Amino acid sequence: MPTHRRWADLHAGLVSRVADLCALRGYASCRAVCASWRAALPPPTSRPLAPVADTASRHGPLSLAVCSVHAQRWSRLLGLRQPSGLANATGASRCVGARDGWVVLAAANAKGAAAAAASVVLLFNPVTGVEIPLHASLYDPNCERAPAASTSPAPKVVFSPCPTARDLAAVSICRPNRLAVQRTTDGHSSALVLDTAALMDSDDLADVAFDGNGRVAYCLTRHGAVHVLRLNRRRHRGRLRPIEIEPLVAGAVFPSPYDTIARFTDAKNLVLCGGALYQVWRRPSGAGSAVAPAGICDQQLLRIPEGAVFVLRYEPPASAAAGGSRRPPCWSESKDLGGHAVFLGANDAAAAARCGDGAAELMRGDCLYYWASRAEGDYEAFVYSMADRMSTRLPPATGGVSSPLWYFLPAGAANVEATTTTAMEAASEEVSVAVITV
Repeated sequence: MPTHRRWADLHAGLVSRVADLCALRGYASCRAVCASWRAALPPPTSRPLAPVADTASRHGPLSLAVCSVHAQRWSRLLGLRQPSGLANATGASRCVGARDGWVVLAAANAKGAAAAAASVVLLFNPVTGVEIPLHASLYDPNCERAPAASTSPAPKVVFSPCPTARDLAAVSICRPNRLAVQRTTDGHSSALVLDTAALMDSDDLADVAFDGNGRVAYCLTRHGAVHVLRLNRRRHRGRLRPIEIEPLVAGAVFPSPYDTIARFTDAKNLVLCGGALYQVWRRPSGAGSAVAPAGICDQQLLRIPEGAVFVLRYEPPASAAAGGSRRPPCWSESKDLGGHAVFLGANDAAAAARCGDGAAELMRGDCLYYWASRAEGDYEAFVYSMADRMSTRLPPATGGVSSPLWYFLPAGAANVEATTTTAMEAASEEVSVAVITV
């Protein structure tokens, strides 16, 4: 029997535990040790992270952890910068948004006579340390203190891609029927709160999402109606153009039995993925099962079990074919997500193409990753397979996940692997231990 095993023969779970103790650059060095280590460790930018509770005083307001599938645990990501803009906040900060390497942090503000109703909202990049203050109206701390029902969505702020202090747009659901909007163009900023009760037939808001260019936001109501919020940020005669709101479809057009299911699935999300618009409906945990007639004229009973997931795709109007009629826009049942892995939460839904480089287990195509609240007051993650129509629970995070949110490192963070990838390609299966400690 050999007295020493090769580094390449280490179990993938042990490799994950070793790598998770390293900061970002050290993790990239671990991936360069050998082919088997690289296969066991997903690329840093493809690993979804989540905000976790600050259980140790050495960690600042922002703590992110990654789920290691091989090691079956969550590990805190080391080497992140901490924001300074929350120094005057009295309440605990929490993540209420994420996109493209940025997070939105919000907390109660200690300044002013109305401190209980004020807040500090900050757009922050934990890799570069850049901070962009946002308008306080985007986050209402009073909603946090109200007893939340199991169907109430967590606070969520979405924002345009590649934000800068001189050019950005941000939207949040600050109340069930209130939208807060901030627009900044060429350094000129404006903020307003829209009452959506009259605009959306008194239906409460369920979700909001940005498109790819940051000029259009989509608002989803509890019953599945989608409205388009046009944020044309071009300036006209020194002023920002007005915001326009219009329904995507005149009435929520769902095929049977989805017209019934829409009334019994309170957890709803919008997803823009591969050029298509999807709705994801869930019967949330703790709501129990629901039984209802399948339709107005159909006496057959429809059972909607707790935890059930439904995905619908928007079908735009089609022009009339020869001898046919023009097809109106509608929503139809979707069997897949175009091969993407979609991550839902208090963030703009992130859609990632399936990545085979060490991430096959964590980034499965045509799967939904979502959060469900727990009795302990935190959240647990699930993955739903469109092919199997089954949800699987991911390992729980030590200390608890504080916000139902997914975060991805920005694409620029991949540069930390530039010095290690070349060495790995030229290396043999066995590499000196010195490479691990680079």
